[in-house]
Amino acid sequence: MKKHISSLYPMLLLSVFALTPGLFAQESGDESYSMSKGQAALYQLGFDIPRGSLAAPPFSLTTIDGETASLSAAKGKLLLLNLWATWCPPCRQEMPSMQKIYERFAGKNFEMYAVAAPTPPRETLELITAHVADNGFTFPVPIDSEYQVNSIYGTGSIPTTWIIDEKGNIIARLVGATDWSSPEIIGALEMLIP
Repeated sequence: MKKHISSLYPMLLLSVFALTPGLFAQESGDESYSMSKGQAALYQLGFDIPRGSLAAPPFSLTTIDGETASLSAAKGKLLLLNLWATWCPPCRQEMPSMQKIYERFAGKNFEMYAVAAPTPPRETLELITAHVADNGFTFPVPIDSEYQVNSIYGTGSIPTTWIIDEKGNIIARLVGATDWSSPEIIGALEMLIP
């Protein structure tokens, strides 16, 4: 029974994210609760901000380099969790700016996971690996072969990016692409890095 309940967790959480109106401030238009300065800056840039504490669901994947990428491994750091695909033009467009912030925040309490999910024949591990290598991306690229992270954090659109604080709480979400290296986003992230 325990295994059955845990296998339902991603679906239940996805239902909460998808079906709870007003879970995020941007969706409800309610700015009357307390946000950190970094969250307020992201909100002004179009990010969704949770209306209160929202614990990020745990996950553990293996990157294309064979390293472990998990929520617990990122504890104590600001985590940018991005869902993308090689066939997605907006995903491909924002990735160079993701590389820039990954390099900018190297050595700080910051981590980035760009999660890819092979779905042959449209998306394969070979296509993902080639895209990362051809573009010189050095940030971790976890492979979500069993659709673990995508079933929990997916919104039905890619790219989708979640920002998770050092305690493991979701503090912002963006559905769609952006220029991660813009001065405004860099400034907001700098306020959020512990």
